[in-house]
Amino acid sequence: MPIIDTPLTIENLRHLELRERFRDDWRLNPEIYWPFLRPCTVKLLLVADGGLDFSEGDFGLSTFVRSLLAMPGRHARFEITLAHINNVAGSQLMSAETRVAQRIPSFKFDNAAHFGTGMYDAVFLFGIDSSFGSRGAGYPSDRLSDNELRAVTQFMNAGGGVFATGDHGSLGRALCHAIPRARGMRLWQSTPGVGGLDEVSMGGARRNDTNRPPGTSSFSDQSDDVPQTIQPRMYARRNGLFRYTYPHPLLCGPRGVIRVMPDHPHEGECVEPSATGANLNFGGALGAEYPAAIDGGPRPLPELISTNSVLGGTRSGKDPTQSQTFGGICAYDGHRAGIGRVVTDATWHHFVNVNLIGLFNDSGLTPGHVWRNGFLSSASGQAHFEEIKSYYRNLAVWLSRPERIRCMNSRLYWTLLWDERVMEAVLTATDIPLAKLDLGAIRLIGQHARDVLGRFAGRCQGVRLALDLLYERLPPLIPEIDPWWPEPDPLREKFDGVEWLDGTQLFDIAIGSALVALREAFPEPDEKTVRKLEGEQIEKVLREGAGTGVQRALESMVASAELLASVSKFTAAQKPRKKR
Repeated sequence: MPIIDTPLTIENLRHLELRERFRDDWRLNPEIYWPFLRPCTVKLLLVADGGLDFSEGDFGLSTFVRSLLAMPGRHARFEITLAHINNVAGSQLMSAETRVAQRIPSFKFDNAAHFGTGMYDAVFLFGIDSSFGSRGAGYPSDRLSDNELRAVTQFMNAGGGVFATGDHGSLGRALCHAIPRARGMRLWQSTPGVGGLDEVSMGGARRNDTNRPPGTSSFSDQSDDVPQTIQPRMYARRNGLFRYTYPHPLLCGPRGVIRVMPDHPHEGECVEPSATGANLNFGGALGAEYPAAIDGGPRPLPELISTNSVLGGTRSGKDPTQSQTFGGICAYDGHRAGIGRVVTDATWHHFVNVNLIGLFNDSGLTPGHVWRNGFLSSASGQAHFEEIKSYYRNLAVWLSRPERIRCMNSRLYWTLLWDERVMEAVLTATDIPLAKLDLGAIRLIGQHARDVLGRFAGRCQGVRLALDLLYERLPPLIPEIDPWWPEPDPLREKFDGVEWLDGTQLFDIAIGSALVALREAFPEPDEKTVRKLEGEQIEKVLREGAGTGVQRALESMVASAELLASVSKFTAAQKPRKKR
């Protein structure tokens, strides 16, 4: 993070102050400048239990909440409801934070005033209790009730997303271990593993201790500015036309691949479920836990998208560890099955204040001590923190309902067109119809748009935007070009290791064509336009524009291939000359 190291005049300091204020307003209060371009509202419910809450304390989630409230870009705003299973005080639900929409103590999923099938877009569950004790008649002590589980399942089957996490051992079991799909995507209790040792213990040699630095490190190193390095699963396509590699969208940020997480001396563990054939029934048939795909592909199942590492000999005030790896994040793309998405994380220590901004109880620590301020202690720590916050925001976006994601996508195109002015950056005139623009200009528009998107929406977002427009237009090609498609593309068998054509230009042309078509259909941003923006008309314009451009691109590619084929036939027909 660059630091200005030369003195500034009062006038220039004023320039910087006004510029920063403008940046904040543009990001957080865009209606001041563009009152008719409203971001999509994504409704999130965040639920905690026991000693976890949303306070400013060590085990509070206030920093996480504020990172969502400060979402960059103008495509989404998160409307957040904070809830707690217990009857907690207002300060434990961020009573001083005016941007929180609602607060619900003594929360129950079967209370219609608290929760309903269409009330939220995604639910985040942060569990620490192994059992609840007494919640009243009809409520078990070790899990949610059948009525609550039925309500949650109906929410998930209607497209709502769920995030669930606990910590080591059975911490979080009461709130999360019976939630459909999430129940098999993480270990929710002590589990014997190698040598009969507990895989998610608090102090054993097989504990998931990710604290850095290694060796005789202190327990409180979880509060410093040094994160753990994770190993994201990488998804690739390479078949002679397309060559690219990306992480899961949850781990793709503005700076590229997200490879860091807060560290902790004893994390839980995410897994891919071994049993996937169950039917759900909590007082009424609710269908298969993992339904078949609706897009013609194989049945989607949860997959580990990152792996965490334990370095041998790490102590953190405990027994030295054995070197090992374990699952850090597990994700399930339920949208491909017509239901909600699900994500589990190894621990809520990746989200609470003590692992992000340092120890609250800082007795004996000097004001600048690294344990006191966490990732805020240094420029490198702040850079790591930005990557971690990108993961938080990716969760909220990826878990949203499909209709909310389509809304956000349309706003991203609108932002590219009117905020970032990508067409002006490429063309000498912006009123040229799509039919009259050559492919080279269209490709440059898309290329510039993807670069701009990457600055605030993540480096994968351009590919995702293009693919979403191409699914209906080119369904046979999707397995060949979608790196996140769940089965290998058949063209790989014919691939001989050399890319003769750059098919990735299709993504740029799809986005560029969509933007030109949008500008052509809606030449001015005004209140009349935004009414159309709220409906499906804008999506239709984007799809038709992308389809037109990609069809022209494919015809151009075929013409190039035919030229190569003719050269090949000519050379094959030539008789070799005899040596003299």
